Amino acid sequence: MEADVYNKAAEYFKALSHPTRIKIIELLSKKEMCVCQMMAALNLDQSHVSRHLMVLRANEMVKTRREGTIIFYSLTDENIINIIEEVKNIFLVTK
Repeated sequence: MEADVYNKAAEYFKALSHPTRIKIIELLSKKEMCVCQMMAALNLDQSHVSRHLMVLRANEMVKTRREGTIIFYSLTDENIINIIEEVKNIFLVTK
């Protein structure tokens, strides 16, 4: 049981190990967005954004809502932004 918690925690942090995924989480902490909005904000093509969203979704960090043909993404738990901010603060303090 305890090993499961460590494995899940490692997978969670692995999902956060790419700068683009962190940026996506920061965007979604402000409002829900569709892929096209994230593409514009990140200056990336659809395939790159979708690939990163797939990782975040597989780790249950984001959820979806469909409105017609458009899929909107949002955070499943707003606390993830606290984790990211704490880690960023570590690097800001050490500079």
